[in-house]
Amino acid sequence: MEHGTIFATAEGKKKLENKLAELIARRAEVAGQIKIAREFGDLKENAEYAAAREAQNNLETDIGEIEATLPRIRLFSYAKADTSAVNIGTRVKLENIANKKTVEYTITGVLESDITSGKLSNESPIGSALLGAKVGQQIDIKVPAGKIKYKVLKITHGN
Repeated sequence: MEHGTIFATAEGKKKLENKLAELIARRAEVAGQIKIAREFGDLKENAEYAAAREAQNNLETDIGEIEATLPRIRLFSYAKADTSAVNIGTRVKLENIANKKTVEYTITGVLESDITSGKLSNESPIGSALLGAKVGQQIDIKVPAGKIKYKVLKITHGN
């Protein structure tokens, strides 16, 4: 993972802290599985032992990633987002110049992004291209299929 700032709401940070606590609590369970698997005999040909060790490695990797992420979190609030331009925490209504269809996105941090609910990460191609755009401005956004031209119609507080 990068070593830059990660934006999150207080709720998003709390969820990550809770996930870390759950993972740490599972350490004893996984250690117990390893202990039981050792009793099955030869460790070189012991599938249960190998699976338990892999589970332990995955658990420790997840814990390490969260522990590295938490200090880099910078909190933001949808209610306090600056709506003079597209920023983290704003909701933006866009018009596709080519087909006149409108879409709305809320710009959020990578931890809380969810395209199915219209929440785009500030690090995504579309989210990062929109940052700083103002109402009335046209934006060219590179996407895998080429370029899309959008016009910014409205900027409000996100949700």
